[in-house]
Amino acid sequence: MSSDKFPYEVPIEVAFRDIDAFGHVNNAVFFSYMEYARVKFAIELFEGTELATASLLDIPLILVEATCTYRSPALLSEKLTLGIGLSRFGNKSFDLLYRITGEDGRLIATGKTVQVMYDYGLGRSFPVPDWVKEKVKQFQKGWQPPV
Repeated sequence: MSSDKFPYEVPIEVAFRDIDAFGHVNNAVFFSYMEYARVKFAIELFEGTELATASLLDIPLILVEATCTYRSPALLSEKLTLGIGLSRFGNKSFDLLYRITGEDGRLIATGKTVQVMYDYGLGRSFPVPDWVKEKVKQFQKGWQPPV
């Protein structure tokens, strides 16, 4: 799979509540868009596993970093495409990359989040299970992150 298409994409339409006083999507809203894509990605990725039947509140992850680079304004009623892919596994963490494009194909924003496997009951992180790594590898079908 080429790096210009992300392994998972989800559409979203810009709503009035997303717009700021300057008439474009407020910078903070992009983090909500990335969260929406992240949750949809996880639901599809873990379909057919024990995590599929768990509540989203039971998934043992904690978000530790989020960044967004803005490239072009997104406007009211514009239909956006949010691409997401897992770009790196660490021992206990992994990175997700995001690309948001407008309906005309222009790049709106890029982003990255870092998640850590986290046991809330014990209050500590733990290694990413091998079965999760394998599931991601199968789902992404050889996707390589953009450079």
